[in-house]
Amino acid sequence: MDLTSLLGYILVGLLFGWVSSTLVEWVWYRGRRRRLDLSALSSAARGTQPLPEGPDAQTFGAPPGPAATATAQTGRRGRRDAQPETPVAQDLSNRPDNLTAVYGIGGLYERRLYQVGIFTWDQLSRADAESLQQITRALPGSDTRAWTEQARELAQANNRIGAVYDGPLPEDLTRIAGVDQVFEDELYAAGIFTYRQLAERTPDELARIIPAHLAGEELDFVSWIVQADSLRDEYYTDEPPIL
Repeated sequence: MDLTSLLGYILVGLLFGWVSSTLVEWVWYRGRRRRLDLSALSSAARGTQPLPEGPDAQTFGAPPGPAATATAQTGRRGRRDAQPETPVAQDLSNRPDNLTAVYGIGGLYERRLYQVGIFTWDQLSRADAESLQQITRALPGSDTRAWTEQARELAQANNRIGAVYDGPLPEDLTRIAGVDQVFEDELYAAGIFTYRQLAERTPDELARIIPAHLAGEELDFVSWIVQADSLRDEYYTDEPPIL
């Protein structure tokens, strides 16, 4: 390819680029101008709309006046008053609470708390940290102050504020094979707190206390009764009462 042909190709390329850029700029300018025209038209249309009249009239762009603010607040109060919250009744049934739900309290500490008459989360929340340390004989690193805070939260969450218990010393029914924490709670709710009480029930009575939909499978209530009979009166014999 000679020099003349090369220059010709370069000139044609430059000319094509100039025409293309000019066309693009023209299209962009037309589009921008159209958007500006539409914006101006919309502003003019808004400016010609009539302003609201009467007591609800308000200048556009200005903050609401005292009357409008008072009306809005009255409306919000009206909605709140129209939908009052239903108070939740406190569960003050005569039963002990699961104190092992408090982090740091195991079965041994729970048993010692029961022995001195601390049966519910509410009662535990009202005890002082030093007394709890002495009662449970907890390890030096135990945060007994945190126990009371957790117990207060549990009592509030389960509507057990003010709950007390005055029945026999509760025993750990989960020591019976087949009885988990859920079943123990159901037995407690039915007034069965000790192995002796459980051993005196019949399989049919236990089947009514632990319904099939809760169990999810057939339970061996006869075995529960036999195990309870073998454990009766032994739960607190391994250590003397705490005074």
